[in-house]
Amino acid sequence: MTNTYILKFARYAALAFITSLLFFVGQLSFVNAAESCDFSRDLEVGVDGEDVRCLQTYLNEAGFKIAASGPGAPGGETTLFRDGTKTAVIKWQTANNVSPATGYFGTLSRAKYAELKKGGTSSSSSSSSGSIEDQRAEILARIAALQSGSNGQKTTTTVVSQSTTVKAISAVIDALRDAEEQIDEALDTGLGIGRADDRIVDARDDFYSAIEAYLDGNNQRALSMAENALDNALDAFQDAGGETKEDEVEDYLDELSDDIDDAWDTIEAADDNNEDVNESEDILEEAEVRLEEAEQALDDGDTDEAENIGDEVEDLIDDALDAIGNSSDDEQDAEDAIEDAKDAIDEAEDAIDEAIDDGDDTDDAEDLLSEAEDLLDEALDAFDDEDYDEAIDLAEEAEDVANEAIDGL
Repeated sequence: MTNTYILKFARYAALAFITSLLFFVGQLSFVNAAESCDFSRDLEVGVDGEDVRCLQTYLNEAGFKIAASGPGAPGGETTLFRDGTKTAVIKWQTANNVSPATGYFGTLSRAKYAELKKGGTSSSSSSSSGSIEDQRAEILARIAALQSGSNGQKTTTTVVSQSTTVKAISAVIDALRDAEEQIDEALDTGLGIGRADDRIVDARDDFYSAIEAYLDGNNQRALSMAENALDNALDAFQDAGGETKEDEVEDYLDELSDDIDDAWDTIEAADDNNEDVNESEDILEEAEVRLEEAEQALDDGDTDEAENIGDEVEDLIDDALDAIGNSSDDEQDAEDAIEDAKDAIDEAEDAIDEAIDDGDDTDDAEDLLSEAEDLLDEALDAFDDEDYDEAIDLAEEAEDVANEAIDGL
């Protein structure tokens, strides 16, 4: 082994050791910050309490400072939720894919906080294949947040905190591990790995560059190199046959599209058999609309939202199939009300005929019967227009008028 290789090996070994220390320190700082808070309510501008102070402490330690100095700054956290806290929460939400990022620390934010509290990052070392992409998105979001002010305008200078850099570097560790495991699995099964070998080498080089920049105190470059490392690790993972979360969700939405087509076939067959399919058709049309929204979310890069909407589409497809042969409750109620009105009108006609035979005065009753028949006609028109509530009201009124005609004889 030449001196060059020995030096290179020593350099990599030293960097790997330093990385492990950075990872440990970074994870410890995040977990300690998270363990100190127990949020039991939503927090927003105007709220006062110790939970606000705890939130400010957490945000400051996580690299989203409330203020550079004075109230809210590290060591000067307060119990008051004001604009500075809101701005820091927005940056934290953006970095952690909490949408909408409004600065309101509500249910979604508290859930994300709890997730980070458990593992320090949004994914563990035994993360799924989607973890690389999720971590890459997080780093990109952090860079975007750091490069924009609270008003969304670009600033001329950026300051990257040490904790943000450490978290980025630790994310690369997970990304490299996932990529290397995927490459090993592909080789063991005899599958091709394409350019994965080259890309993983590039990822490691970028990773070591990120560490060197960090040791030089250049956190901005360290964060940028970490982003490059994540990109290359993701490419290596995919080249070796790994499927990202985006790929999985795309396949899921394609399956749902096929399921909708199959459901339409089932509904058409039921319609041919004279089964009631009105409600089923309405539900399935809603499923199609929601599927388009899921596909748009995926195109926008929001895989979690796309998957959540996809789950709703799956439920709607099941509901559509279950509704075959069943009219809606409102429709059935309208049918019942119309039948009751018809029966009341028939009884009124019989009663009037009998009264005429007895020589009784039936003028008022006949006027009421005519009014009841007009109301019934309006109820039938409303039913045809699928305005079932209006149909029910008119039919019930027709029944009342018909009964009034009988009572007046």
